[in-house]
Amino acid sequence: MLVAHQINTGMEDYKNPVDHARLRKMVQSFIDATHSNAVAVRKDRDYFDGNQISAAVLNELDKRGQPAIFTNRVVSAISGMLGILDSGASDPEAMPRVPRAADAADIVTKTLRYLADRANYKKHRKTTSKEYLIEGSTAVSLEWNGTAIDITPIRWSELVYDPFSVEYDFSDSTFLGIAKLRDCAEVEAEFPDSYVELGRPEGDMSAFFEDDSKKTWWSDPLRRRVRVVDLYYIHGGEWHRAVFVEAGMLYSGPCEYRDDLGVSMCPVKAVSFEIMRNGDRFGAIRNMIPLQDSLNARNSRLLHLVNHRQVRQTDQYAPPENKAIAKREASKADGTIPFGWEAIPAPDMAQGQMMILQNDMAALDRMAPTPAVLGQVAAANQSGRARQILQQAGYTELARGFGRFEDFELSIYRAMWCIARQYFSQPEVIRITDDPRAPEFLTINEPVMGPVAVPAMNQATGEPLIDPYTGQPATTFSMGQVGVKNRLAELDMDVTLVTVPDTATLEQETFSTLLEYASSNRLSPFSPEFWALLEMSTLPNKRATIEKLQRLATEAQQRQAGETQAAQEMAQQRNEVEMQSEQAKAAKAIADARKTTAETDALLDAEDAKKLIAFNALMSAQQQPHAGF
Repeated sequence: MLVAHQINTGMEDYKNPVDHARLRKMVQSFIDATHSNAVAVRKDRDYFDGNQISAAVLNELDKRGQPAIFTNRVVSAISGMLGILDSGASDPEAMPRVPRAADAADIVTKTLRYLADRANYKKHRKTTSKEYLIEGSTAVSLEWNGTAIDITPIRWSELVYDPFSVEYDFSDSTFLGIAKLRDCAEVEAEFPDSYVELGRPEGDMSAFFEDDSKKTWWSDPLRRRVRVVDLYYIHGGEWHRAVFVEAGMLYSGPCEYRDDLGVSMCPVKAVSFEIMRNGDRFGAIRNMIPLQDSLNARNSRLLHLVNHRQVRQTDQYAPPENKAIAKREASKADGTIPFGWEAIPAPDMAQGQMMILQNDMAALDRMAPTPAVLGQVAAANQSGRARQILQQAGYTELARGFGRFEDFELSIYRAMWCIARQYFSQPEVIRITDDPRAPEFLTINEPVMGPVAVPAMNQATGEPLIDPYTGQPATTFSMGQVGVKNRLAELDMDVTLVTVPDTATLEQETFSTLLEYASSNRLSPFSPEFWALLEMSTLPNKRATIEKLQRLATEAQQRQAGETQAAQEMAQQRNEVEMQSEQAKAAKAIADARKTTAETDALLDAEDAKKLIAFNALMSAQQQPHAGF
């Protein structure tokens, strides 16, 4: 679906390089070249859904009196493949191309995962993987809606592509697009002017993939719906976009999307499971159909042989009516064969049918994931490494098909990164952790504020002030934006895909080994040495685990630093109190000593005074003349 900013951008001066008639011929070439394969693809889907016996075969079985039964081994095989695809967790990861972008790789990785979550890609992945295996081709369209990137799955029945393309990823296709059946009122609301100029065309083109005549693909006046083709095509080395119906053009304009080198880029990404020499694309079911038909025929024939036995006449004089009775009774488990007839055992026929049945089942099982891949043969005490070896051995024949789907996912993430670099210019706060108890957020394109020099103006005249010393315009400083932090447009990255298989036993064994090693070497989970071991392990989501451990270690260090600081402050306060107490004791001791000294001095002075008085008195007495002289 087109968005407003794309419809109104540069359309006044744009000249469509390819006219409507040629665009119609391009689409018609696709219809003519892929119609017979489309019939075969519908049959592939029928076999998955359980519709495996045609009307002609049913009529023939009814004539023979043979039961029409089937054992759907196709759905179990495809379901096993889908289980492998769904169990593999895939996430984008950014790798820096230049050293200066090394610190920003983690920011780009988290941004891409945020964009994928916002576009609900994991849900769309389940839809595309199913069509990839069953119908054989799947595609998505990426669009910038003005605030985020939308990912829209394209149904196989609505995908239009260059029929001469022979690459699995459609990289050599000259046009790709969507031919979607839409309500006429919806089309008129989106393209009011163009739709009215075309005379309000109506029709129902859903019959192309249901009607072998192909005559009603473009229109059918019985219903008010019309097929709208939204086509990206390359002309002159540039991609262009055109939206049209059979009656004429609704919209045309250049493709605005650019890759990281600035080259025009098609936002439709597609992939096929397998391609024939003539360009027909098909899924994993196509080669299973002959074996499934043979399996159904063998089952039906064996059941018929069990329920019916041949009889022969042993007495030529037996009554003629006994022939019909003998055939009827021979088909019963407890039937009584009349006189003159006997049942003929036919073990060779049943044995032959059983051998063919077993060969067909083995061949079908070979096309499906092996029990080792699905984890159905693992012993209870089997190690994770042993299970992984078995899974890898059984995964070999499916690896190429799964690898092409992984490349398809990678192309989606890379296109998403190019669109994000092109359009994400405003500040955006994204959530970077999945833990609801400890959410963390990151701001991309964050403005950096600081002092900015601006010309000084005369408030009265509005003219710039001149510095009298330099003769140059005077400047003043005010707070303003001086840069942008985490700006996506400046980050040069390679986007890769991290795919982790679902091997729970291996994960548990690896984790136990890590803990045992860490315990024996007395390594803390919060130490860099343990993080290095975790980084080298094969555990999934190890980066998120390491980030959580680092965050917990930082919090513990901050908490410990706070506790240490508090303890130091308390110890310092205690030392100060003790010092003050000791000083008070010392001061008291000094005061007591001084008091004692003063008292002692006072006593000594008193004694000395007494002695001095006594001495003076004695001396005075000695100096007086004695009486009688």
